[in-house]
Amino acid sequence: MTTQERLLIDARGTWKPYRVAYEVIKALRGLDTEALVEVITKNDTGLLNDLGTWCRATGHELLGKQPGEGEARLLIRKGELARNDQTMTVVISTTSLEHAVYPLDKALAGAVLGLNVNMVFEGAAVRLLKRGYRPRLSGLVGGLFTAKVERVMGDEVGWPLPQESILILEDLGARFYVCSPSMFGYGVHEQDLIVGNYTLGAVVTWADLLARSDIQIFSEAQFDKP
Repeated sequence: MTTQERLLIDARGTWKPYRVAYEVIKALRGLDTEALVEVITKNDTGLLNDLGTWCRATGHELLGKQPGEGEARLLIRKGELARNDQTMTVVISTTSLEHAVYPLDKALAGAVLGLNVNMVFEGAAVRLLKRGYRPRLSGLVGGLFTAKVERVMGDEVGWPLPQESILILEDLGARFYVCSPSMFGYGVHEQDLIVGNYTLGAVVTWADLLARSDIQIFSEAQFDKP
């Protein structure tokens, strides 16, 4: 592709800036520096500001943005990838949908920014890594509304559900750490895991990771029956 050609990305299906950035990251793979990408996205000030932040932080150049009615167009030039040596460690201890998605959000944001992201799954959260597992909303009647919330997240917000988020994180190079005592307690086996590269460990390993991290993020803890 020459520098004059533009690769068009339609990202109007999401309100999540990291999803837009992820689509750009995938499009730029294998392209030469100076390649141009035109992105169509929602016309939202916060989302557009976030994409400007992403460009500045990662070494790409936002050549311009053209807001329109309901959508905006951005022109991005691929730059030399900026190095980011900061480490983010995210500890997830819950399978409740409403409590798991927010730390995953932060992890995805860190990953598209090029941070070294460590994902720690302990307690009930090891089930999030089990192939086919579907987290539900918490509470006695939470399960009744889970399907509706999933539809809103997917169809209206463009918000990835936990297992999709985990697979995106794996593609972006995040490192996974899984509590083996929790796997035993919740009946999760290594052959069940949706990620291919991971380290088994427990609290001493987590403490070491956290001590060497610049950013630490924790989910709300949850104690589920195995």
